[in-house]
Amino acid sequence: MKGFVTALLLACVALTSRVKADDLSGGECLECHLEIEDPITELWKDDVHAHAGIGCDGCHGGDSTKDDSELAKRSGSGYRGQFTPRQIVLSCGGCHADIEYMKARKPLLSVDQLEKYWTSQHGKLLAKGETRVAQCVSCHGAHGVREVNDPKSPVYAANVPATCAHCHADAEYMSEFDIATNQYDEYAQSVHGKALLEKNDVRGAPACNDCHGNHGAAPPSIDAITNICGTCHSYNAELFLGSPLAPGFKEKSLADCVACHGKHLITHASDDWLEDEPGGACRKCHETGDEGSDLALYYADTLGSIRQSFDEIDELLARAEVKGMDVTEGEDYEQAARQGLLQARTLIHAFSKPVMEEKVTDIAQNQAAALEVGYAQLKAFDDRRRGLAISTLLLLLLTIGVAIKIRTLPPLE
Repeated sequence: MKGFVTALLLACVALTSRVKADDLSGGECLECHLEIEDPITELWKDDVHAHAGIGCDGCHGGDSTKDDSELAKRSGSGYRGQFTPRQIVLSCGGCHADIEYMKARKPLLSVDQLEKYWTSQHGKLLAKGETRVAQCVSCHGAHGVREVNDPKSPVYAANVPATCAHCHADAEYMSEFDIATNQYDEYAQSVHGKALLEKNDVRGAPACNDCHGNHGAAPPSIDAITNICGTCHSYNAELFLGSPLAPGFKEKSLADCVACHGKHLITHASDDWLEDEPGGACRKCHETGDEGSDLALYYADTLGSIRQSFDEIDELLARAEVKGMDVTEGEDYEQAARQGLLQARTLIHAFSKPVMEEKVTDIAQNQAAALEVGYAQLKAFDDRRRGLAISTLLLLLLTIGVAIKIRTLPPLE
């Protein structure tokens, strides 16, 4: 608490040098830095603070009206020059944690970033004097800070993994912290990573901060795993928490979802995970022949039978369709059954045979209806063909009869 109060007091210093909202130029500071071709000036053109009218002295202090650097930085001008990591946090927090100031500037922006930062793993280490941890500039940049929803921003959803990896994938940099550095490589191969990095699914695919937090970034506790995964996979989490496995996981301090699906290298779940083979998800805990193993085999056999039935349905409906028969109704039943199969795979998280049996019955009914349509259409085709053959024969007989009759008629005079 003492550290937080100190932070707020120091942050007040930063507030005294804010510039007016209409000062977009950066004053004489920018003029001089343009003359020396400082690359900072190029970044500053796209900076959200520059667009908001905040000049150089808003962070660095000094007198931006002076065209002489010594006068601009003279004693009493409040010039702060370069910042230490701690000073960066306090300077940024000086505005972003000020409710009234942010209410006037950007009322929808959260003002708890500073408070959260001190609870993060980064903030806790910084408070202890470790300066090699991430702070505001590490992730947002310094003079080219962009909006979070700007694709060029390092904290844009699709860029977050690479931003975090800048430190966390650097084995030499992370060596003294005893933290693994393979998270990014694993994430990039995962279903989440492929969706975000390859398909650019910024709305549906989670990045590092969706699970770890951003300003309050920290490793999730074991008790929090289900809630974190459940943010997106809510029904799965609900089923698991109501399952007979949940109490056992808690008792043994197992990390719910992670125990079966893994952490950063999360792959598509497969029915093969249920098989009685080494490497299967269920085999991590269950020996062949115990109750959990038997339930897994029931799931595997049941889902396998359902998949085989789909092969029969597809072949049957295809035969009928090739013959020109309408199989739309059968395809609707099949689609309903396939949707049921997706739901059945989700219901595995309930770890309950009765719950699964109810869904399997529903799937079987739709599959049976699809097969009935297929067989009915093939029968209708055969009936139609037989009817056509009989009609053709009768027409032929009629034609022959007419021909014979014509021959028996007396010639015309």
